Amino acid sequence: MGWQTRRILDTVGTATGGTQSINYNLEAIEALMITLQADVADGLRPPNATTGGTGPTTFTSTSYGTIATSSTGRLGCTLFNEGAGRLHATLGTSTTSTTLYTISIGSGEYYEVPMNYTGLIGGIFATAGTARVTVLS
Repeated sequence: MGWQTRRILDTVGTATGGTQSINYNLEAIEALMITLQADVADGLRPPNATTGGTGPTTFTSTSYGTIATSSTGRLGCTLFNEGAGRLHATLGTSTTSTTLYTISIGSGEYYEVPMNYTGLIGGIFATAGTARVTVLS
């Protein structure tokens, strides 16, 4: 969305002079609105400033567990594996296992959940371990 918005706004600013300028600007604004409506329909939301969050909390489960619940107010989430075990995490409702996961995080590694992902984050440690989880809102 960002580059499209910037391109439209840049072109709107270059059109000047009379009725042609007004029509050109209205067409560009209409195109921007259509793009924004499509982004909202796709579940994308514009970036917001984060002012708070929870954490860090710990996740230590060697059986499937919830790392972070679904939250429409979540702007971001970070995972840091400070333990010896390997953390397997899944974005979505699928049960995570050591063979079915979205990301595998080794000891000392850090992962940022994609911006604007607000769904469930589940996980499991292959062997005993500890992860620090920070949820930004």
